[in-house]
Amino acid sequence: MIQVLGRRLGARLGNGFKFFILLLAGFLGIEDHTSFRGWAQEKPLASEPEAIPAAGTPTPETPSPAVTPSAVPPTQADAALVRKWVRQLEANQLIDRDTAERKLVEMGSSILPDLPAVTPRTSGELKIRLERIRTALQGVEVESFFKASRVTLRGAYSVGDALKQISEQTQNPIELQGEGEGRQVELTCDGVTFWEAVEQVMQQAKLRIRSFSTTEDLLVLGVRGNLEAEDSEDSGVRVQPFQTGPFRIDALSTRTSLPLGGGADGMLEFSFLVSWEPRLKPIFMRVPRKSLQGTAGEATELQAANPAAAPEFSLNLGGCSTQVDVQLQRPPRSERSLSNVQGEFVMAVPGERHQYIFKNFANGTRQTEKFGDVTVTLEGARRNGAVHEMRLMVQFGDSQGALDSFRGWIMSNEAYLLDANEQRQENVGLQTYATQPNAAGIAYLFQINGDPDDYRLVYESPAAITQQTVQYQLRDIPLP
Repeated sequence: MIQVLGRRLGARLGNGFKFFILLLAGFLGIEDHTSFRGWAQEKPLASEPEAIPAAGTPTPETPSPAVTPSAVPPTQADAALVRKWVRQLEANQLIDRDTAERKLVEMGSSILPDLPAVTPRTSGELKIRLERIRTALQGVEVESFFKASRVTLRGAYSVGDALKQISEQTQNPIELQGEGEGRQVELTCDGVTFWEAVEQVMQQAKLRIRSFSTTEDLLVLGVRGNLEAEDSEDSGVRVQPFQTGPFRIDALSTRTSLPLGGGADGMLEFSFLVSWEPRLKPIFMRVPRKSLQGTAGEATELQAANPAAAPEFSLNLGGCSTQVDVQLQRPPRSERSLSNVQGEFVMAVPGERHQYIFKNFANGTRQTEKFGDVTVTLEGARRNGAVHEMRLMVQFGDSQGALDSFRGWIMSNEAYLLDANEQRQENVGLQTYATQPNAAGIAYLFQINGDPDDYRLVYESPAAITQQTVQYQLRDIPLP
């Protein structure tokens, strides 16, 4: 019996306890205590948990035999390594803690969902290190997020099949409206960007972007011109679109105006369409006019008509494009084209989504969960007539201006209940009860049958908001 006890406790408490068991066996006069010495050299039983290395002991950098990459799928092996290095973040030796932090960062942003959440029970140093790791990985994720998706596709395809292949390779949903799905196109895409691949299909199949045809986050294409006339040219003048990363800019129109009876010099209004890969799902866009400038003809410089303005556009209404109208100084009548127009815009894009989960809220106890740059606090849960009211305060470390009152995107974040059978119950109403520069308080109403503590409240929100500045330049734009 002592042997069994020694095996089980020794596997958990290490070599010091094994030595103590040997002394205890000798004191009790157990003759076969040599078996304890043999046991001291054995590995833990297969049915027992793997012993945790003593503090300060260098941890092997390869997975343990139980979770080698060849024995389990890579995702499980990665999760096991994450747990291993997270445990080492609390090692006694500083060098071991630093090594674990470095190893977790080196594993890349794909491990973000496997990192443990910071709770009130998390130790101070572990909290700091986890937040530092998460910040570093989110930075890497954001950098890769704003790179263009790539497409490899060669040969003859129908338009429908080509768009399906492009969508599957880039995770960007595409919808074709109207006829033209069976039209044949010949593609030569060798690792080209998403928009370059789409452009090949659009040019051969005579398609255009339909910017206001959906409330979903997808690219909608429709027919332009006459599909029956193979060699016909589309009416009008086409300006070469500008593409950078996951963004595309198309010139739409130019128009000059001259006020009558006043001293104003008039202005040139230039309209263009900004499109993005649907996977981005941006929240809003800001267009600072101070960066806007153009050139008419060879050397006539045109400045923004209102350089102090910086209009903003809400982008959470669906689709993957928006029209922008800017105003420049009116060029001389003798000029027939703009040799270039350049400027910049700023996109605010949400990061990875996280589930903030609250339990045992029937007594109204205040609960807080922090993940990434966002802290969600359940400030209270109480019965309000026939419904239960759950008050959530959502605070961003830096909201990048995305919580201004006119931007209702945060109201589209999901909040729902899960019962003991994991059945989802939606809220029956919501309203804001507090607004701050970087925070918003939202009250959700639920109809609960039975004990509220039989449910879990789940709130889903991006863990960070990132701004990306995009510079653009369009060339050879005809003037009216």
